[in-house]
Amino acid sequence: MKLLLFIVSVVGTLALLAVAATGQSTVTGGSGVPQSAPAGLSDKSAAALRTVASANLFEIESSRLALARSQSNAIKEFADRMVGDHTRAANRTRQVLGEMGASLPPLMLEPAQQEKLDALKAVANPQFDKAYVEAQYTAHVEAIAVVREYARSGDSERLKALAAEALSVLQSHLDHVTRLRDQR
Repeated sequence: MKLLLFIVSVVGTLALLAVAATGQSTVTGGSGVPQSAPAGLSDKSAAALRTVASANLFEIESSRLALARSQSNAIKEFADRMVGDHTRAANRTRQVLGEMGASLPPLMLEPAQQEKLDALKAVANPQFDKAYVEAQYTAHVEAIAVVREYARSGDSERLKALAAEALSVLQSHLDHVTRLRDQR
């Protein structure tokens, strides 16, 4: 269990590092998401990390919504797991960033994730659970693709190692949501 919690923390490390300002000014990029001046991170690393951070935030916010709106115990258990896993990961990320001398700028969703969250909020309650499961399934498929690619071809050895470790947690989340999806 402790190993699982450690691995889960790696996911958040990748997610929140995406928005880590490393002592330099934060600027808004074309997507509306704050982008940090890389200070030791390449554009490739910064872009991958921003994408993962937005996905992480989407998973938390959509899961909080599911906790409030779902009528299914199985959905609520999954949503609670998502909030818990990603919150622990965020705490671990803050620790790592502190060790790196970095700080977090404001965290926000990329426009695509914000649209998905807004759409989920608009779904009527009878269809909510199915829409939530589909949103989580898609989010995890996309996150795994980004993290897997970075683990394979990233340019920071430390971040590549974190990405490789995060894959097992992301896959575990995908496996869980796939089972929920197959039950619908």
